[in-house]
Amino acid sequence: MDGFLDIGVWELLLIFAIILVLLGPRRLPEIAARLGAFYRRLKRASYDFTSQLSREVDDTPGQDSGGSFDALKKAASDLKESLSAAASESRPDNAEHKHGDGELKAQD
Repeated sequence: MDGFLDIGVWELLLIFAIILVLLGPRRLPEIAARLGAFYRRLKRASYDFTSQLSREVDDTPGQDSGGSFDALKKAASDLKESLSAAASESRPDNAEHKHGDGELKAQD
């Protein structure tokens, strides 16, 4: 039976024994308490981040009505029309045309 990160029971016992030998029985409870406190703080920070992100997504305007999206689409359409009108006004008239080198030259 494999557990966390494909580490079985025997591997966990071996790791625990090595830590016990390296740190000693006096420091082991202190380090376990610190690791537990760190894990709780990490879990709490993760929960706070998730709940704040959920609140922000729920409070985002325009989620419940499509009116603002339609207004944005209309504004984009109007901008596109005005840009194409301005581009057509700035084009050279029939008396001038482009040659292969990209320069505008008057037609004789």
